[in-house]
Amino acid sequence: MINVHVSGITTPKSTESHVRGIGSHGFWMLFALEGVFVAAALLVVLNLLLPPQAPLTQSADYSIVREAIWSRLNGAVSDPLIEITPSVTVRSSSVRGFTLNGQTYYYYLEGQRGFDPLSRGAVSKRDIEVVLRDDGSSNALIIYRLTR
Repeated sequence: MINVHVSGITTPKSTESHVRGIGSHGFWMLFALEGVFVAAALLVVLNLLLPPQAPLTQSADYSIVREAIWSRLNGAVSDPLIEITPSVTVRSSSVRGFTLNGQTYYYYLEGQRGFDPLSRGAVSKRDIEVVLRDDGSSNALIIYRLTR
């Protein structure tokens, strides 16, 4: 008897490859993770683009604030004087501002020395929101509120 060994012949392998899928649980986890990333990106963009506080919307609000300040400047409303330095006295509302409807407002007259936080340099222009500029007098009245 003759035994022949053939060394180059192999059995053909299947052409199908076995790819393991992530399954439905893995799919929904990836979907949720992507949703969290999109929501975080949206919050960052909105935080950068939107103002820190909503501006006053009604013109009646502007007139109430303006009249309250002019009544302090004209002496119609009692606004105690405080001494800043020896021989320099100013109205208390000029330094500390005043509160109206739960919001604190500050003001200064252009062309005059002011003692409000912006004029003193305690805050920068990017930290305020100008709510009204009243050009009705010789010096414009600027009314603002702090955003931070």
